[in-house]
Order: sequence, then C-alpha cells, then structure tokens
Amino acid sequence: MPFVKNTNYRVMHFEDVSSTDFYTYYNLDNLRKVCELNAGQITKCRTIGILQSLNGRYYLTELDKPNLIPEFRIQVSMVYLKEPVHSTLIPYPVQVFGTLQWKNRPVIFAKILQMLTIPMALKARDTLNSVTTIHLAKRRKHSDCEDFT
Repeated sequence: MPFVKNTNYRVMHFEDVSSTDFYTYYNLDNLRKVCELNAGQITKCRTIGILQSLNGRYYLTELDKPNLIPEFRIQVSMVYLKEPVHSTLIPYPVQVFGTLQWKNRPVIFAKILQMLTIPMALKARDTLNSVTTIHLAKRRKHSDCEDFT
C-alpha cells in the first residue's frame, strides 16, 4: 500500500480553526492547575515528563524534580494507545499527547506516547515553554487591545 502524505495543514487558516482541535502544551505544574480549574471539562494537552510505573499504573513527574509524593504525580492511562507500554522499573522521559480529565485526580488519557532521551526531553521542554510563553503573551496583548476598541 503506497504512503499518502497529508499536506492539508499547509493551506489551513488557523484563525478559522478552534483551539480545541490542537494539543496545547502545558508543563506539569500548569497541567494540574488547568485540571483543577476545569474539573468537569476534557482538555487536549501535550506535556513532557518522566514516566514511572508504580503498582501497574503509570505516572508523570517533572524532569527536574521527580517527586514520588502522590499529590505531585499525574496519572497516565494507556487505554487508547495502539501498542501497550511495557511496565518497567526504570523511569524514562516521554512526551505525551492526550486528553486531560479529572478522575479523582488528574488523568491524561494518552493518544500518542513518544520516548525521548534526557537531553532531547530537556531541550523540547525548554523550547515548548518559551514558545508557549511568547504565544500566550501575544494572545493576551491582542485580547487586551480588542477590549479597549
């Protein structure tokens, strides 16, 4: 079967597309806050962290501070992945694309799970943090200008 490349995104007008159609990057601290504020809503998200397997369940922790305290971990459900992730004792850095939902605690239902090396995870996290910060600052600036007109 031949491979067909989808290039429709090149002609998309992003102003016409709802932001809920995209995976928005959040660091794990912001992810917890978003989940607490929007406890009843399902949010598409993308995040980078250390994936740990504890008692058959998967949890994400920060790259810099891998806390084992349950309040600082976000549970990751692998139900929607095509191939199951092998349970391992060694934590490893991952990038997770999925939907965030409140189920007695923050839970990400992973759609895509990408394993990363430690240097790549740190670079990707720093880059996405800076891009998100700049983008949100511009977005707030435009919304502030629109309020005054």
